[in-house]
Amino acid sequence: MEIQIVSQHYHPDNFLINDIAEELAKRGHAVRVLTGLPDYATSMIPQEYKFFRRRRETISGVNVRRVSTTARRKGVLFRVLNYASFALASSVYSLFTRKTDFDVIFINQTSPIFQVFPAIIYKRRTGKKLVMYCYDLWPESMKAWGVGAGNLAYNLVKKISGRLYRACDIIAITSKPFKQYLVEVCGVAKERIVYLPQYSEDTFECILGQYQDSGCVDFLFAGNVGAVQNLDCVLRAAAIVETKKPFRIHIVGDGSELENLRQLTLELGLEDNVTFHGRHSQKAMTDFYKMADCFLLTLRGGDFIGMTLPGKAQGYLCTGKPILAAIDGAGREMMAEADCGEYVPANDHVALAEKMLLMIESFENYKEKGMNGRRFYESHYTKDIFYDSLIAILGA
Repeated sequence: MEIQIVSQHYHPDNFLINDIAEELAKRGHAVRVLTGLPDYATSMIPQEYKFFRRRRETISGVNVRRVSTTARRKGVLFRVLNYASFALASSVYSLFTRKTDFDVIFINQTSPIFQVFPAIIYKRRTGKKLVMYCYDLWPESMKAWGVGAGNLAYNLVKKISGRLYRACDIIAITSKPFKQYLVEVCGVAKERIVYLPQYSEDTFECILGQYQDSGCVDFLFAGNVGAVQNLDCVLRAAAIVETKKPFRIHIVGDGSELENLRQLTLELGLEDNVTFHGRHSQKAMTDFYKMADCFLLTLRGGDFIGMTLPGKAQGYLCTGKPILAAIDGAGREMMAEADCGEYVPANDHVALAEKMLLMIESFENYKEKGMNGRRFYESHYTKDIFYDSLIAILGA
């Protein structure tokens, strides 16, 4: 197949779409990517991409075309300009480019929804099928910024989002609760929606069944540190755990709530129990995953975003180590089905503290739970399962 991918983020920024595009190319498909300038990790555009340099690249067999975008920088204004600049520049590119000899259009829909515009233009110009891979729900994701129903901007984005979703021929969803939202809120026909959970590379096979003795139970959270991740629930739980056995919480990642969590750690007197490691490369994460005894999986409750299954869950399961979760919806469903640790409702720090205490006091009993998770990963979330399903969707 000739596959045209649209994604605001691509190499050297670290997103799953990098692996998807390269794997499709390895499997013999001709893959092109329309993307913006790399600025996600640093919020600034690297020098080597400024002044219209490196707008055309070939990376691991994938032809990459970049349009000019405004750097993310800091603050809401620049974030909005960054999103808008990609939507506008990529739409102009897709409207006038002569390269339309592809079989299918694949939109990698992270936030925001507006990056779907160029994909729709491609569809209208060529009549080709448009497949969306949906990671985030709009306008639901706006609630993370404090913009909710009744707000003028929210209602406007709701109308736009519904039209963009309905323009897609197939929407592959990463979490089952997305289907209800897309049907009831966005008016998408349910027969156009398919479930395609994210996969995890088996990069942690070397960890399987191996623990490092640090003298305490090490809990690890890895990923974006934002309001949605609800890590204050973890800190408040840790503050009321009463045990003589040592434990430590490791938070690896960066995000909008990092400084607030640092401050909360001081307020709760948890300096000896919590370590913030900052952002690290994917390669470095292997060492953190080796160090972990148990993984933390949390999302806020009360809305559709909190009902999703975080992408990190597959990586956690892959290690064969137990998970402690405060989560609702698809995440809670996965925890119950996999029997891979302990879980409580989202936001319930008291219940989370009780489960944390159980794991600290009798951790050896949870190692088999971790292996249950590994078996669940092998039957649901492997790379081969994902790509066989994706290729079938694209070629259907």
